[in-house]
Amino acid sequence: MAKIIICALLCVAMFGSMAAAASGGCREANGTSPVSGSCDAYIECKNGVAEEKLCPDGLLYNEKSTGYPCGYPIDVECTQAQSRLQAAQPTEDCPHQFGYFRKGDAGNCGQFMNCDAGRGFVFDCPEGLAWNPATYKCDWPDQVEDCDAEAFLGFRCPALAPKSELLGEQEADYTFHPSQDNCQVYFICIEGRPRRIGCGEDQAFNQELKQCDDIENVPNCSSAIREKGAQIKAARLHAKKN
Repeated sequence: MAKIIICALLCVAMFGSMAAAASGGCREANGTSPVSGSCDAYIECKNGVAEEKLCPDGLLYNEKSTGYPCGYPIDVECTQAQSRLQAAQPTEDCPHQFGYFRKGDAGNCGQFMNCDAGRGFVFDCPEGLAWNPATYKCDWPDQVEDCDAEAFLGFRCPALAPKSELLGEQEADYTFHPSQDNCQVYFICIEGRPRRIGCGEDQAFNQELKQCDDIENVPNCSSAIREKGAQIKAARLHAKKN
């Protein structure tokens, strides 16, 4: 009886090996799997027939995807040893056929380009923010490694006063500074690097409070800005009543 069971188990193992060999390396009859040593190649199996494929230039194989198997590098964790990628296929617009890329130099960090099949589409980050290639998001310029926040924002943080044993340490490691061009804008300097903050349309930066305030409480705004702010505030109050 024991010999019969052992023979049966051997037959099952041999049948499994033959089935795997017949499937051309497929782990499942239908699905995808990675190619050893590559981050943008993959094996696609259809009805047990395997075919090696490449993701489009700029995309990587995403083993965790339940749909299209290729994704942006930020969404893919490729841990292949000595991984290789296909040669880039740049166009006049794009460094790769697909992907997101910053447009501009270190002093012009606020635009990025979405490349789709080699065609580039340019987008602007919200004012005061820079494109962060590490996160694929618009971010504070001081958080973007290759962005010159001072040049980009047109504002340089003043040097911090030296610490004094008599006065003690500084209360905060950030300071507030009004914009010289727009009373509705101010800068926060964090560790010597600026961030641009815009107040609402009916508000302005109050230097005494170090925050945005009703525009009527900020005397250094021009009459035109104050009038426009009053109109916007009145329109909002009217809309709330209705």
